Amino acid sequence: MRYRFLLLIAFLFVFAQSKAQIPFIRHLVNSGFYKEAIYVIEKDTADYSAQQRDSINYYKGWAHYSLKNLQESSSSFLKVSHTSPFYNKSFFFAGYNQTYLGNYNEARSILDRADSSKEPTLWLYNFEISGIEMLNGNWPEAKQYLELVSEENAVLNKQVLALNEIWKEHEQHRKKSPVAAGIMSAIIPGSGKIYAGKTGAGIASMIGNIGFGLITWENYRKSGIADVKTILFGSIFAVNYVSNIYGSVVSVKVIENEHENAIHNQILFQLHIPLRNFFD
Repeated sequence: MRYRFLLLIAFLFVFAQSKAQIPFIRHLVNSGFYKEAIYVIEKDTADYSAQQRDSINYYKGWAHYSLKNLQESSSSFLKVSHTSPFYNKSFFFAGYNQTYLGNYNEARSILDRADSSKEPTLWLYNFEISGIEMLNGNWPEAKQYLELVSEENAVLNKQVLALNEIWKEHEQHRKKSPVAAGIMSAIIPGSGKIYAGKTGAGIASMIGNIGFGLITWENYRKSGIADVKTILFGSIFAVNYVSNIYGSVVSVKVIENEHENAIHNQILFQLHIPLRNFFD
């Protein structure tokens, strides 16, 4: 760390004298010294041209992006002007940042400002919009945009197929109801968990409830309702019965949340892959 710090100071001194910071900033970013690059940019007071300022904003956006500071990254990327060769790349990554942050309307607005009037950039635009619509729950619209992307494009080919598979999986998925799981377990203990896909837990709950129910009934039949054993096993049965209903409801909610999170992460992953390959 000390060596890196001294090296940074030395570079800062040299380049501060000449005001030729951009090559140094580019070197820092390309070498993975993102925090150092941001420090140099924020401390730099040189009077740059508009084109040079575009480059600095691009590198600052890229440094923040690499550090997962996605909001700051978007802010810097969006300062890159339309005349810069970094313009489209900056806006597509700014759009992805907002998509990742869950700001889907903002992401779409940013992508609409990118220069995507011609192929193959238009294909990338439609691909990213398709993913955003999926994340936003607008699956029919997502399919329409996805069909506008050529599967012959080498950069997008695999990801188009992947999004198509995700779309098919969504169409085939039958969402399970927590209410239905609760009602099923109220009628037949454990059946709600089996419905949720937890067959082993459901069978175990069923056996437990039936067992305590039979023991309670047997004690009630022999000793009456006021007997200590009847009260004890009856209480255990009641707690077990109610907790089984609650557990069935929670199980369905957890499974559906896990499914949605898995789909969400898959879409984000597929949207991210072609961006770097497309612009590099």
